[in-house]
Amino acid sequence: MQLKVASLATRFIARDQREQVLKVERGMARLAQVVDDFYERLGPRSWVFHDWLSLDKVEALLSETSDAADAESRLIDLYRETDTMKSWLVWLRSEDGLLKRCHQIERAHEHYLAGHFDSCVLHLVAVMDGFVNDFEPAVRRGLAARDPDDMTAWDSIVGHHLGLTHVMKTFTKSIKKRVDEEVFEVYRHGIMHGTVVNFDNVVVATKAWNLLYAVADWAKATRNAATPSEPQPTLKETLAQHSRNRRHHKRSDEFIPRTLDAGSQEFADHPATAAATAFLEAWRHRRWEHLAPFIREALRDCNSAGQEAQRVKDIYGEYPIDDYKITSLTLDGPCTVEVRVSETGSYEPRDFRFRMIEWTADGDLALLDDEETAWRLTIWPPHTFFQ
Repeated sequence: MQLKVASLATRFIARDQREQVLKVERGMARLAQVVDDFYERLGPRSWVFHDWLSLDKVEALLSETSDAADAESRLIDLYRETDTMKSWLVWLRSEDGLLKRCHQIERAHEHYLAGHFDSCVLHLVAVMDGFVNDFEPAVRRGLAARDPDDMTAWDSIVGHHLGLTHVMKTFTKSIKKRVDEEVFEVYRHGIMHGTVVNFDNVVVATKAWNLLYAVADWAKATRNAATPSEPQPTLKETLAQHSRNRRHHKRSDEFIPRTLDAGSQEFADHPATAAATAFLEAWRHRRWEHLAPFIREALRDCNSAGQEAQRVKDIYGEYPIDDYKITSLTLDGPCTVEVRVSETGSYEPRDFRFRMIEWTADGDLALLDDEETAWRLTIWPPHTFFQ
């Protein structure tokens, strides 16, 4: 209903934005369809669609498989993609309770990659129990002690009726008699109490990862629900934003994309050159506190400069760079740029690239007459720069 009202209002006060509203509507319809198809196929097998799953990849694996078993196999392959899992592990650190348990999560990841699936599951079950226990200090109940209805996540994909609450029924199921045959579910009670003895397989281990990400989504949704909603903008503010949007569209329509090669005067004078250099210098010299402003989105839950620096180190510390040269800037929009870089130091020579966007202090795309703007990374996980 909210989207329909927004659409109707836009048709009257912002006719040039109709296509954008329709695009949002189509995107929402697509998301709903893929999520419903996912749960129809994989929900009965205790899989949860969490926020970090790629909609494109899930849509592809559902369309390219004929049954639940094949879809499950493809989903497990997605979890076992090294770069994908590394990105997800970084995002887990945005939850303080999981950051405190990162050594357990990293050990679980090592065991997962090595095929030690039973020990991976034990680590992840301990992480989930402890994280949920800490999340609400007034309650102090771990995941295993929760009623499935306690884990309802409003306004989250994991809140689907075949999502987290559905999987919790299996997770908390009591198993007092020993089960000798191989199982393919995360029976937490039986696993921790030794009555389920044959769970050393990739399916159970991957479902444990899947459940951990779902629990992290639950925590985020629960925290957002408890946060007071922001006041609605006034008519004056709405009109001012509309005027700004029109100016930005006009600038975009008039903009001519171009590439600036290193050595040209325009390259030297462009503010994106200075911003990209500052980012690369901070990365090269491991000055994490100086790198932080370029990836604010990844640090929004940090409570101090020290915590920010530690998280940046966790993200970029495994990807060192040496001497480098910025070879070109491709200006493909009025406030967007692709930066191409060539390493020239002692590491194996390699080229990489990243994108930056110019923002205002209020979080708007920059216009020519804006003051105190800042260039930040569009996508911040460093492994994506080398692809």
